[in-house]
Amino acid sequence: MDGDTGRWTLRVATAVCAVLLLGACSKSSEQTGRRHGFGGALTVEVVQPKIETVPLTVSASGTLSSPHSVTVTAQITGQLSKVWVQAGQTVAAGQRLFSLDAAPYRAALAQARAKLKGDEAQARYAEGQVAAMKPLVAKLYVTRQTFDQAVATAQADRAQVAQDRAALTTARLNLGYTTLRAPIAGRLGVIDLQAGNAVQANTTALVTLRQMNPLQVNFTLPQSMLSKVLALPKSGVDGSLAVLRENATQVLGHGHLEVVDNGVDSGNGTVTLQGTVGNADGKLWPGQFVTVRLRFGAIDHALVVPAGAVQPGQNGNFVYMVKAGKAVVQPVTVSLTTTDKAVIAKGLSASDSVIYPLPARIRPNATVKVLTPGAKSAVAKPDTQRSSHTSERAQPAGAAHS
Repeated sequence: MDGDTGRWTLRVATAVCAVLLLGACSKSSEQTGRRHGFGGALTVEVVQPKIETVPLTVSASGTLSSPHSVTVTAQITGQLSKVWVQAGQTVAAGQRLFSLDAAPYRAALAQARAKLKGDEAQARYAEGQVAAMKPLVAKLYVTRQTFDQAVATAQADRAQVAQDRAALTTARLNLGYTTLRAPIAGRLGVIDLQAGNAVQANTTALVTLRQMNPLQVNFTLPQSMLSKVLALPKSGVDGSLAVLRENATQVLGHGHLEVVDNGVDSGNGTVTLQGTVGNADGKLWPGQFVTVRLRFGAIDHALVVPAGAVQPGQNGNFVYMVKAGKAVVQPVTVSLTTTDKAVIAKGLSASDSVIYPLPARIRPNATVKVLTPGAKSAVAKPDTQRSSHTSERAQPAGAAHS
């Protein structure tokens, strides 16, 4: 009898524990469901449509190029004696780049000066001879033939002096050419030659120098865009362009359209365009592939919502609005969609409350509760504190706090 009583008591205790455990699980599931939106109002955030100016743009792939590129070569033949710059260096116009051995050209300049002085003396003597013979010709003390010969000699000497002066100028120029300076401001490329190498006039390339700011951007558009592009100079405000990374994730610079090519490529029906873009911060590089976004107009006073708020449906686009605590489907007409915005032509007003971002479990006529930004941060704070306390309690005895 005592054994039966013990077994009965054990069964009762087991049943009571099961009921208590089931109640605790139900309570926990109810709290979890309420927290995640099951069986109660779905917590949502709302935005109101904004009225703003939306630019009309077209995107195309493009390449960057330098508007001015120079291959630096020597104008004289000689030996490279000094390199004053480093590869990749940014230089100013007129900055010294290279020096050639100037000794032979100094000697040539000195020789040209000496020859000029000697020939000038000879020319002065010949002029004196002519001046002395001229009155004697009339008195027949000097024959006409002798006088004419003296005049010819004086003229030849004057011509020789002029030739010597030209040679002296050439010698000065050649001596000046022993120092090579940057013809433009820009960035140097790779320098292959160092001091000691022989340089041939107008043949040996020393370095390539490219202008880096501004740069040119070249791209093509379909011929269907030609009329809009040609109208840009008349608009006065459009024609601006943005240069982005090749994957269009980051704007690297801004510029303006400069040139529209004078013909359409009959092979692919495109027209080539060229713009100028500033590069003061050096983010752009000649030869780089980019995405070009050209502005050709704008929509003024456009009603705009986030592009993610607009959903496609069987009967057209729609958004979810909050009305009387419910998520209501509102059909809309979209006139333009950009990467992050949708321009609404019909179906919304600036005072409407549009649900965005869209919860995963949203459905038509679902009961919703609008969460304000302040309430959102207040709700997140206690959860963080509880998580911190739980972490502290979970640490083993004697563990150090960092």
